[in-house]
Amino acid sequence: MQTANHPSTDHDAYSLPAHVRWTRALRALGRVLAHPDETDQVLVFSTYANAGSAPHRLDRFFSDPRGQALFDRKRALDSHTIDLDALLALPEDTLGHAYATFMRTHGLTPDVFDGAPQDVADPRAAYVIQRMRQTHDLWHVVTNAQTDPAGEIALQAFTFAQMGAPSSAILATAGMLKTLRHKPQVVADVAAMLRLGRRAERLVLFAWEDHWATPLAEVRRLLGLPEQPRPIGGYTNLAFQAA
Repeated sequence: MQTANHPSTDHDAYSLPAHVRWTRALRALGRVLAHPDETDQVLVFSTYANAGSAPHRLDRFFSDPRGQALFDRKRALDSHTIDLDALLALPEDTLGHAYATFMRTHGLTPDVFDGAPQDVADPRAAYVIQRMRQTHDLWHVVTNAQTDPAGEIALQAFTFAQMGAPSSAILATAGMLKTLRHKPQVVADVAAMLRLGRRAERLVLFAWEDHWATPLAEVRRLLGLPEQPRPIGGYTNLAFQAA
């Protein structure tokens, strides 16, 4: 029997028994830990690890009018909606300029966010997952979490505090333990980002598209973040990345 939100299919993570989901999740996590460059496996891991507890997060997202409005308007940040050249032309202190600079500096393009998540049949869940993926780099920009492994690990702690997704807790913990022996500072960064994530406004509900021309400092104020945050991470070259 099928439902509108959770079709029963081997390709739908949300319809699978828990032991099957976690088998697939842990297999993907093993690939991430053994081959850190396979960042696509982070997405696979997150999808299956989070599926069992997703209904609570979906209810929280869609019970807020801001979340429902994002879904109803199909707001997206991808190659169809983002013009990096136009954003770079904005004043240097704006969110749009900072985001475009971040993307260009790291060799990223909005094309990587095209297409719906695989293995998720529920359109509401697929939208929230995609929204998180599309805005991940903006979370880097506003928190000043660096893109080295330590920065990514700390941002996973921030994400867990914001969303409560098991994948973020597991990635932050595994990454911290892997990094701790080389860079003990990662513990302080993870703790700081966990606290910040709990205090901040819910970034997943923010309409970034409406604030490209807004000064970055003001956007941070709106989100309950420090206007001039210290860099988080940026001191390790260990081969670990959590997307």
